[in-house]
Amino acid sequence: MKRNRRQENPQGLEPLARQAQDYALHMMRTTGSVPPTVIADTDEGFVFCMPTALTDDAAKDRFAEVTRLFAIGQSARSIVMIAEAWARHPDARGHLDTETPPSQAPDRKEVVVLMLEDHSRNATRMLPILRDDADVFSGFGDPGPLQFGESQGRFSGLMPRNKPSVREAAQARTTLISLGMNIINRGFDPTMN
Repeated sequence: MKRNRRQENPQGLEPLARQAQDYALHMMRTTGSVPPTVIADTDEGFVFCMPTALTDDAAKDRFAEVTRLFAIGQSARSIVMIAEAWARHPDARGHLDTETPPSQAPDRKEVVVLMLEDHSRNATRMLPILRDDADVFSGFGDPGPLQFGESQGRFSGLMPRNKPSVREAAQARTTLISLGMNIINRGFDPTMN
């Protein structure tokens, strides 16, 4: 985990979405991919959490649980999970094939997904990945506004519905440390895009 301090303290999910988009842009430009990452918006700034790998369902379940503890331990106001994914959109008639996984669909689109939560709301933003003729990342397409609504799955409902007590936050930090997690200040600077 790494910490990035900031001067202002904006409220709402949009500033966190902008930070996540800047981070995703930086990672795509410098490494060609975005590792699964969670960013927490805290009183001390944005704090980043990255797993070593999400190779199977057990690793994904563990990361979801670590993210829950991370949100509590950091007393997060909101969090965003960032991941590269394949997506499908409805066809011209509005039909979406839900039988074929997006990763196996011929009409799939490569995106970076931002899944945001605060104590009472969920939102999603998909950043379409654009590539040039040599298949090199060239930027993101228009993501449109945040899409608010309910989400489902292992990576939803990760934020506590109420702000944790000091004791709950301390217990979560202790559990994270016992799992081998520590916070490192590396100061990600999105202006380096």
